[in-house]
Amino acid sequence: MESGSALPKEHGQRRTAYLLFIAGAILLVVAAVMGISDNPPAIVSMLLGILALVLGIIYFFAKPGKRKPAYQLLYWTPRALCIMFALFISMFALDVFGEGRGFWQTLLALTMHLIPTFLLLVVLWLSWRREWIGGVLFPLLGAFYIVSAWNKPFGRWSNLLLMAGPLVVTGVLFLLNWYYRGELRERA
Repeated sequence: MESGSALPKEHGQRRTAYLLFIAGAILLVVAAVMGISDNPPAIVSMLLGILALVLGIIYFFAKPGKRKPAYQLLYWTPRALCIMFALFISMFALDVFGEGRGFWQTLLALTMHLIPTFLLLVVLWLSWRREWIGGVLFPLLGAFYIVSAWNKPFGRWSNLLLMAGPLVVTGVLFLLNWYYRGELRERA
């Protein structure tokens, strides 16, 4: 039989999950009302809404542990942000289906377009337990994007911030995970 202290923790965790779901839904509605097409505040609202939904899903299915809510949020946020950003950049690969190519050419083009997503997922896999790797590689990937897109037609500051910003934030959060590793691991 479960102890009585697990039920309040689970209830608080479920309440946090519902609050994150509501916040994510509100941010997505705001993004839809503002119009996402070439509107950086709406795109940021959309990304934050998706992040809130992903964190809500994690909180909803997570088992209650000994970790404080702030440490749990610190632990899961960079991982969820990386997954959400990988999904976001994967959407840009969908344009290969409208080019009228054959099956194998479309598959090859889709694979080529998904290389950045695969790279992000490999870095996430490497840094899941070794947070310092993510703290170093994610900001480097953001800086690489800024350098490679600087003088391109799509190299406006809003695009650079939209694509490199989540990478830098994810790296900083992984560095904080690494710094507070003792507290995060002993309470888990």
